[in-house]
Amino acid sequence: MSDISNLPNSKKIILKTRPNGDPEVSDFDIIEEIAKAPDDGEVLVEVQALEIGAWIRTTLNETAFHGSTPIDGTIPALGNGKVIISKSEKFKEGDMVTGPLMAQSYTTMPADFFTKVTNPEIDPFTQIGVLGVTTGLTAYFGIYDVGQVKEDEIVLVSGAAGGVGALVCQLAKLKGAKVIGIAGGREKCDVLINEVGVDGTIDYKSEDIDKKIKEFAPEGIDIFFDNVGGEILDFALDNLRDRARVVICGAISQYSHHDEVDGPSLYLRLAEKYARMEGFTVMHFEEHYEKASKELLDLHNQGKLKVPFHIEEGIDNFPLALQKLFTGGNTGKLMVKV
Repeated sequence: MSDISNLPNSKKIILKTRPNGDPEVSDFDIIEEIAKAPDDGEVLVEVQALEIGAWIRTTLNETAFHGSTPIDGTIPALGNGKVIISKSEKFKEGDMVTGPLMAQSYTTMPADFFTKVTNPEIDPFTQIGVLGVTTGLTAYFGIYDVGQVKEDEIVLVSGAAGGVGALVCQLAKLKGAKVIGIAGGREKCDVLINEVGVDGTIDYKSEDIDKKIKEFAPEGIDIFFDNVGGEILDFALDNLRDRARVVICGAISQYSHHDEVDGPSLYLRLAEKYARMEGFTVMHFEEHYEKASKELLDLHNQGKLKVPFHIEEGIDNFPLALQKLFTGGNTGKLMVKV
């Protein structure tokens, strides 16, 4: 499409009210309007797929690390799409791009906001779920650069059935580590065993977490990769080996608490075990994206990375998908097919 006189209608998800706790469908509205014609240096992109990330919840507060979404503002989201009108030399019509497309069916933004997809033959869900910045690259740098996983170490992963968690488990296994995944429910634990290939699982909904950690790792764990926070972090801190590493990637159990976050009470175990706890965001490793992306793609092509997907159909279901992320209604990387 190059005719700006015949622009498509675009649906977008906007914030109606700030959530009080976990996000609910009623916190959002869906509006429809004609897509904006791109100005010089901009592109109009037809959105194909969006990732549902826990970080989105933090943007719904009045103040937020990732930037606050105003009332009636479009919900932020990362994803993939196709350029249908280009007013930039960076992209031509038909190019596949990835970037901050927002929760809408069409988006018009400066071309510099987007990166060209170098392997357009790979479906958009694999692009997001395996090679994406907030999934594959986050897992890669978190377990390799921050966690510095080594052969024969014992790695405990919370939120292991999610997109990042499942990849962390597999990347650690590829280094020869023993991996224990924590997830909620028997179905998710079965996926971790049968599809992801972990060595053991802990169902936090029905099992004694501390007891199970001690069964799997009686001498303690070498790495705890945390996507959840809360009491699970304390259980891990109480089961560290000497020189253990605690990698703080996320804390989905705490994002809805905002100013009332439950922090760790057993942090002195870090001193007792000569251990370290380090947080990170993937943006800290931007200069190494290209190398990591190539390695992830090679592993995927060799069949060594398998991430379960949970895909909701249609932009209208974006609020439902976000709600499911916080109620445990998904197994695997949660995405929306626009």
